[in-house]
Amino acid sequence: MSELYLAIDIGTTNVKSAIFDINGNMNDFFQEREVGRNLNGNSEIDPAVWWKALIKILNKIPGDKKNRIKAMSIIGQGPTIITMKKNGNISCNAITWLDSRGAEYQTKLINQGMDPQIASVISRLKYIKKDVGSENYLVQPADYIAYKLTGRIVNMSFKEFGYLPWNKEIIEKVDLNRHFIVPELVQTSRTVGNILKDVATELELPENLKIVSGSPDFAAGLVGTGTVKPGYLCDRGGTSQGVTLCSEYKKDIKGLITTPYFLKNLWKISGIMKTSGRALDWYSEKIIHRKMDRLKDLKKVERPTKIIFLPYLSGERSPYWNPDARGIIFGIDLNSSREKIFISIMEGISFSIKDIVERMESDGLKIEKIRTTGGQTQSDIFNQIKADVLGKEIELPGISESELLGAAIYAISNDTGNGIDETANRLVSIKKTYKPNSNIYKVYSGQFKIYRQLYERNKDMFIDLLK
Repeated sequence: MSELYLAIDIGTTNVKSAIFDINGNMNDFFQEREVGRNLNGNSEIDPAVWWKALIKILNKIPGDKKNRIKAMSIIGQGPTIITMKKNGNISCNAITWLDSRGAEYQTKLINQGMDPQIASVISRLKYIKKDVGSENYLVQPADYIAYKLTGRIVNMSFKEFGYLPWNKEIIEKVDLNRHFIVPELVQTSRTVGNILKDVATELELPENLKIVSGSPDFAAGLVGTGTVKPGYLCDRGGTSQGVTLCSEYKKDIKGLITTPYFLKNLWKISGIMKTSGRALDWYSEKIIHRKMDRLKDLKKVERPTKIIFLPYLSGERSPYWNPDARGIIFGIDLNSSREKIFISIMEGISFSIKDIVERMESDGLKIEKIRTTGGQTQSDIFNQIKADVLGKEIELPGISESELLGAAIYAISNDTGNGIDETANRLVSIKKTYKPNSNIYKVYSGQFKIYRQLYERNKDMFIDLLK
């Protein structure tokens, strides 16, 4: 029987897993939902819940499939900080990317020339250093799971700058090296080690199961959507949002992040938003108390809604990097139904994507294809809204769990010896393309100007509001 490859994705609150064959076909899918809850009133999670969730998933896999698993690769959300002692003990709860503590350091670090994403992490490290003491290894959720499986404390990532939220030089530069240690890097798609024998026995997994280095989930999303050619852009929408262009040219664009791609002579130009999809969850959970799939009348909502929503519910990263930014719902009236406001949130998230894409294009970058992935792709309406707002075709890959396919590609690449890009080009397919409505696009283009003005006119008042 053919060999199989196991992909694991450690999310902020969900853990997903899928089994793939060597041709990229998904044979099974498992998920543990809402495994993590914020603790102590902050965005903290006990890392043990991710391990317990993974055990539950592994116990669901049928024995005949378990025995055929040759390699496992683990990816995860971030930048989330886990501080670990040499013996594997956790120093404090995981500090997720949603946490805003230490924000007072962030602006200063960015003004000093530090990469904005790394500045957001360093600011949190400065805040927690007094609580964790000295000599803490810095790992992320996927690294923590790899440790539990192999006993090795490592960072799993591409070696290029911009994939890890820290490095040794930066830790030393900001005088945090007494508190924090950057562990050994195991490059993506290379072998971390074989599974520990006692763990293999307990979980009924093959003793020779190979653990292959993963990457941050956003990078796995790039691989799993086939965003491995110049001019290809990946919109990855989940709790947060990542918009990443594979570019031949290095462009330093204000508010965006430019770093080397994991492919030679190419550049990764990215914008990352903080609470895009989380805004939909907020509205569902806190305001209307029902999930999107229970809103039966979404298709009847006329678009554009003429309600402008700014999805800055916990500050914003790209393109403003403003921890004080807050959400705005502009233009509601007596006819604004819960469905209409829900659609306006989708429009607002799409405007946020457009805000990044326009900055890329205005600097001369060409976008040949846009591929979308993540939980947002489950909504046909949302996919169409993105196409209409951007005025561009949106491609939906054949496997919606693109991050998991990316993780599987790492494992398959490790096994076959073929490159990650070569493997991705072979395995990724497109199942649907959303074409923009030109008339709706024209109206959205006018509303996008209002979207930008709302931020500019209110940015000083956000600070006053929070005093």
